[in-house]
Amino acid sequence: MVEAIAGPLRQYPELAVFLVLAVGYWIGNVRFGSFALGAVTGSLFAGLLIGQLDIPVSGPAKSVLFMLFLFANGYTVGPQFFRALKGDGVRSLALTLVQCICGLVVCVLFARLLKLDPGMAAGLLSGSLTQSPAIGAAAETIQKLPLDQMERDRLVAHVVVADALTYVFGTSGAILFLSRVAPRLLGVDLRQEAALLEAKMGIDSKRSGMLSAYRPLTARAYRVDDPALHGHPVAELEIQSGPQRVSVTRLRRGDTIIQAMPQTMIETGDVVVLSGRRLAVMNTGARVGEEVEDQQLLTFPVALVSIIASGVVDGKSLRELTDAPSLDLRNVYLRRVVRLGQEIPILPETVLQQGDVLDLVGGEADLERVAKHVGRILKPSSATDIGAVGIAIVVGGLLGIPSAVLGDLHIGLGTSVGALLGGVVVGWLSPRIAGFGQAPRAAIDFMRDIGLAAFLGINGLQAGPHFVAAFQEFGGVVLLAGAVCTLFPLLVSIFFGVRVLRMNPVLVLGACAGAQTSTPSLAAVQESSGSPVAILGYTVPYAVSQVILTIWGSVIVGVMT
Repeated sequence: MVEAIAGPLRQYPELAVFLVLAVGYWIGNVRFGSFALGAVTGSLFAGLLIGQLDIPVSGPAKSVLFMLFLFANGYTVGPQFFRALKGDGVRSLALTLVQCICGLVVCVLFARLLKLDPGMAAGLLSGSLTQSPAIGAAAETIQKLPLDQMERDRLVAHVVVADALTYVFGTSGAILFLSRVAPRLLGVDLRQEAALLEAKMGIDSKRSGMLSAYRPLTARAYRVDDPALHGHPVAELEIQSGPQRVSVTRLRRGDTIIQAMPQTMIETGDVVVLSGRRLAVMNTGARVGEEVEDQQLLTFPVALVSIIASGVVDGKSLRELTDAPSLDLRNVYLRRVVRLGQEIPILPETVLQQGDVLDLVGGEADLERVAKHVGRILKPSSATDIGAVGIAIVVGGLLGIPSAVLGDLHIGLGTSVGALLGGVVVGWLSPRIAGFGQAPRAAIDFMRDIGLAAFLGINGLQAGPHFVAAFQEFGGVVLLAGAVCTLFPLLVSIFFGVRVLRMNPVLVLGACAGAQTSTPSLAAVQESSGSPVAILGYTVPYAVSQVILTIWGSVIVGVMT
C-alpha cells in the first residue's frame, strides 16, 4: 500500500510538492483553542511526514520559490525598513537590535553548551525566533562549507528538524508571554495603559472629521427651516458643524439642483445634502430643519479610492492634515489606513508614513484634488511589474555572492539575503516612482504564501529521512533550549523598551511582537489590551527584523563552524 503511493510520487516529485501543500494547509488550519500552526508551518510538518517515503526533489525549484518569497517579503517591508533609520523610528530600531542580538547570542550559547552542529544551531534560531526565512540563508551557507555533499545535506536537514521542533513554542510562547506574562512583569494594566494612550493620541468622538472611519459615513437631505441660515454661505454652516466636519455637498432650490461651493448662499426653503459621519450629520441636520426624502438630490456619484501616501505627508499626524488650510478636505473622508498589510487605528495623533495606503471616500473631483496633495491614486490593476521583480532578484543575488574567506569558511550575504534586499529597495522606490515596481497586494501575498510554504515543504521532504534519527539524538534538549531562546530576548526587550527607552508599554509589546516577526503575538496583545494601538509599535521592528533575522541564519552557521 505504502509503495503504491510512494512509487508515483518518487517518479513525479512535483506531485509530492503539491500534496505537501494540500496536507500542510489542512494541518495549518486545525485550531487548538485560539492557536493554529498556520499554513506555512503546516507545510513543513507535512513535508517531514511525506518525506519519510524518501522522495527526491530538485534543489533549484526550491531556490526559485524561496527567492520569490524573499523578494515579496522585502517589497512589503521596504518603506518601513528605511524609515527605521531616521526620525521617530530610532527608538524602535534600538529595541529591535537589542532583541535580535539577544536572540542570536542566546542561541549560540545554547548551541555550544549542547554541542549542536551548525544545522541544528541554525534551526534552533529560526524556530525559536519564528523566522523561517533564516532556514534558507543557513542552508545556503552550509552548502559552501568544505564538507562532502552527504554531510552538507545532513546539516541542511538538521536545520529543518530543529526549526520544526522549536517553532511551535516559538509562536505560542511569544503569544502567551507578550499578552499575559509581560504586563504582569511590568506591573501595568494593559487595558488601562491602552486607554491612556488612546486618550493621549486623541481618540475622541468630539474630534473626528476626517478621522471618523470608526463609524459609517452617510449623506442626508434637510429642508432649511432656520431663518438664521438665510443669506449665509455654505462655508458658515459647515463651520457651525464643529470639528465633526460635515460638508454641504449639493442643494436644491425649486426645481434646480446646485453643486454646493463654500461661497454658495443658502436660502430658506432650500434642501441641502449634508455628508459626513452619521451622528454628526444628524446633529447638524436637526439645526437645519426637517429631513426630507429627495431621491434625485441624493443620487450623485461617490468614489472609493486607495492612495499611496507620498513624502509630503510623511511624519504628519491626521490632526495636522485636517487643520492644514492648504488641504481642502470638503466631501472627502478617510475610511482606512493600511501599513505593512495591517490596518492601523485612525486617531487624530496617528502619524502617517510614506507608503501607507489610505482608503478615501468622496466625490471623484474632490478625491483627485486631495490626492495631488497627499499621494498617488492606486489604479486598479492585476498587472505585476515582472521586469522589476526579475532585475531586483538578479542584482540583489549577484551582490550577495561575494564573500570574505576566513580559513575554509566563506562568509557573505548570499543570494537569498541579496534577493530580500532587492525587494526592500523596490518596495521603497515603488511609492516614489510612478509605474515602477507596481505589484497588486494579491500578487505579493501569493508570492509570499506559495514561496515560503513550498520552500519549507520541499525542505521537509528532503529532511524527512533524517528526522527520526535527529529527533532521537537532539529532540528533548532542543525543545527546552528553544523555549529559553524564545523567552529570553523578549524578557530583555520589554524592560529595555519601558525602562531605558521610556516607551509606552503597549507600544513596547507591539514592538516586541514585530521584532519577533510574530503577527499572532500582535493580535494577542491587541485582544488583551482591548485596543488596536499596539500596531503603531509593530511596523518598524517587523520590517527591520525580517532582514536581520534572515541574515542571522548565515551568521550562526559561520559562528558554529
